[in-house]
Amino acid sequence: MDRNTNKKINYSIEVLRLLLCFWVVLHHCCVYVGNYKGRFHVPTFMIMSFYFYYKSLKSKAIIKIKQRFQRILIPYIIWPIFIFIFNNLLVKIFCITEFQRKLKLKDLVFQLIFGFRYQVVFYYQFNLILLTIISTIISILYNKSFINIFLISLIVAYFFQYSYWNKYIFEQYRVFVRIPLGSFLELMPFAAVGTILRYFDVIAKLKNNKAVSIILIEAIIFLILKFDVFVKIEGYFFPGVFLNIGGVCIFILFSLFSLQNKKLVSLLKIITNFTGGIYYVHKACYFVLKKKFLFVRNKTFHGSVLVYLISYIICYFGNKYTYKSKLKFLFN
Repeated sequence: MDRNTNKKINYSIEVLRLLLCFWVVLHHCCVYVGNYKGRFHVPTFMIMSFYFYYKSLKSKAIIKIKQRFQRILIPYIIWPIFIFIFNNLLVKIFCITEFQRKLKLKDLVFQLIFGFRYQVVFYYQFNLILLTIISTIISILYNKSFINIFLISLIVAYFFQYSYWNKYIFEQYRVFVRIPLGSFLELMPFAAVGTILRYFDVIAKLKNNKAVSIILIEAIIFLILKFDVFVKIEGYFFPGVFLNIGGVCIFILFSLFSLQNKKLVSLLKIITNFTGGIYYVHKACYFVLKKKFLFVRNKTFHGSVLVYLISYIICYFGNKYTYKSKLKFLFN
């Protein structure tokens, strides 16, 4: 859920980032959120991530590439270690635990290797890191023609999904291996499409006729949600082209708007912060809050709002005391 690091910030995109982050919290903490048609949040995040990473890939900007790896690796490593220690202290001192048991060292090792053992939301971070490594290597090796590799990877990924080879290959493994690795070929198309969108400068071209573009994209979103125009396939979390089209439409739609009101922008600077950190900590916040509040335990909408707000507050103070160090990436 990494943030755009460009100096000029599009606050329409920041609003989208906030909404997607809250969507993630709802998906995990609200029983009323739909399962299939409510899963555009992660695809859109991945599309955005690689759309904004394209500039660094194209220019081979080592500093920017290094910053990206720091931004995604630091929370991937440190949060699982912190939760590992915190969980085992709870077991030892208070005889309570989020994971129903004392975590073993092998749990931590599997978590750090696959991103899915006890801090399960990090399967996304695992794939983000892997896709970033692969895309960076491709851009260095193939230079001007690297976009062709992304196009090929898009086709190959969907071939494996629709042929069910992807599901068949990983179904035999244990869940902490099956989910992150099985999700790789489901998330790859989103990364590829984000890169392709930026390469062909699609959004800039659509802005030349903004009104028509907005109407067209809204019509596409309506049609794909209202009618089952795509064949549904089985997979892990994000199979099929349906989620990719939806994610692209949502991202482009917000990109076509530009927020100019100074007072509104000042407010957005505050409320759109820490989406990455909220993603990292919201599950732990849910665990603590459900012990105290029935409406959180029952996974209500307002319970999800409370989880989001408490996660925001934690990230606000965490960022305040770490903003001069690289530990700030734990909360941003």
